[in-house]
Amino acid sequence: MRESYRYLTLFGATLDRDLVDDVWLKHIPSKVSLMVWRLLRNRLPTRDNLSRRGVLHSDASICAAGCDVAETALHLFIKCDFSSRFWTEVWFWLGIYDVSPGDLRNHFLQFTRMAGMPRTSHMFLKIIWCAVVWVI
Repeated sequence: MRESYRYLTLFGATLDRDLVDDVWLKHIPSKVSLMVWRLLRNRLPTRDNLSRRGVLHSDASICAAGCDVAETALHLFIKCDFSSRFWTEVWFWLGIYDVSPGDLRNHFLQFTRMAGMPRTSHMFLKIIWCAVVWVI
């Protein structure tokens, strides 16, 4: 019984621990780090989460931007027309290209650990990613 509880509570802890270490930086305000931490764990009060918890009716889970798509964290911060245009401008500004992954965690990891970029730029890219998400 004790082993089952330990397995259920620690499953995936290694992956989460890596992301926790990546978002809690002294150069990022704690309120931004907290929001990013919640975002990467799908714990923000998006309309689909509120609908799933019974706070909103399931009909009210459509994106506030009028996309006629369910307002998930992925849609709101990456896929929505507004946010995707915003990300395109950031990539253009940095002179990089995007290979949009299918989830927020991979988007964060891809953006902050770009292949070919010097390791010293990883913190700079983390700060930019967190700032973009905060603005969106």
